[in-house]
Amino acid sequence: MADLFSNEPIPTDQLPRLADDAFVPVDPRYLQVSLTGLALTATVVATGTVVLATQSEWSVLALLIGSAALLVLVLVAVMRVFEVRRLAYQLREHDLSLRSGVISHRVESLPFSRVQHVNIHRGPIERSLGLATLQVSTAGPDISIPGLARADAERIKLLVTERADAVVDDDPPAPSLPPPRPPTG
Repeated sequence: MADLFSNEPIPTDQLPRLADDAFVPVDPRYLQVSLTGLALTATVVATGTVVLATQSEWSVLALLIGSAALLVLVLVAVMRVFEVRRLAYQLREHDLSLRSGVISHRVESLPFSRVQHVNIHRGPIERSLGLATLQVSTAGPDISIPGLARADAERIKLLVTERADAVVDDDPPAPSLPPPRPPTG
């Protein structure tokens, strides 16, 4: 009986690979979308700092705190630039992959067989720049790909939906249940 079960090792050099050069970067205009919120926050911090510095007896302290907050926002903006430059996706025959992360590099792959729902989201800034975010939902982790041109997001949504449906259609039919018994009484 023990001969029926096998659990042989798989050589890693024979596994399929995600090619780094096949990842498609997000639209460069996404950097504007990503930095807009930081710019608005910096404007509020700078305005608040000036108001507090001119109308408070603690003007030096207000300037120090405001300057520190602005410095943190500048560092976040620099990190955001690197993050957007690294953000890319890859479509393959059976899955969708997303590359992200600046300090900790991540590659997430989502097989089409697990896709439950595909959605396109467009906020006001994205709409003004002709961009969209593709959201792919599964029973497990979801993937969101921001910074896609609207037409690209729609084409990818259609492809993912078709591939997910094809996988579902290829599944064998579920066994049928016996007909219900009439009530006895």
